[in-house]
Amino acid sequence: MPVISSYRPKLACFFFPLSFTAFLTAIIAAVWLVIGGGLNAIIMLAVSVSVMLAVAWAGLSLTTSYEFDAENAQVVHSISLGSHQRKAPLCRFDEVAAFTVKGIHNRARVQTWWEYQVCMLLKSGRLLAIAEPSPKSVFESNRLAEKLAKLVGCEYFPGEHQKTIEVALAGEHPVFEYRDWSWGDVVSEFGLATIASLIFFAAIVAFIVAMVVILS
Repeated sequence: MPVISSYRPKLACFFFPLSFTAFLTAIIAAVWLVIGGGLNAIIMLAVSVSVMLAVAWAGLSLTTSYEFDAENAQVVHSISLGSHQRKAPLCRFDEVAAFTVKGIHNRARVQTWWEYQVCMLLKSGRLLAIAEPSPKSVFESNRLAEKLAKLVGCEYFPGEHQKTIEVALAGEHPVFEYRDWSWGDVVSEFGLATIASLIFFAAIVAFIVAMVVILS
């Protein structure tokens, strides 16, 4: 049996704000229909409800993972959406340079905490996050990275407490640099999530304005 490492793609952060926006649009359409919107309101209601259900279903049923197939010595990327599944070979074991763990510094109001994520470095220089960030100690993620490195037969670089990593040199003998968290890391790690949050709040403002206009 292959070793499977599941993760959540970054674009998944858009599922909730998009479905919420469609839900608010459906409410606007329903109110418009009640006050005499006619066919246009019916079409708007049907489309918004359909979009809301489709996006919500996709968000709940999407599963993504990396499968490490020792029998065929390859890494397979798997995407499942409902009953549909797509698997595609990502690379051979001999194309993997190393496994390591990077730190992610989270902030929420006055609270801060670290999470640690297992990463796989290809000899091409591409660094892939292959597991969900873990709020547990760095040693937990290091164990998974070491296990995968032994399975694949490549180098293993343990992550450090409250440090992130950067590839200084890729290839047959990679070199990693351990450093503090920076604003560049904030943008690369949380940029899409920030945009998703802005869509959420913009939808609320647009909903309030639309309801005031319709009911005035």
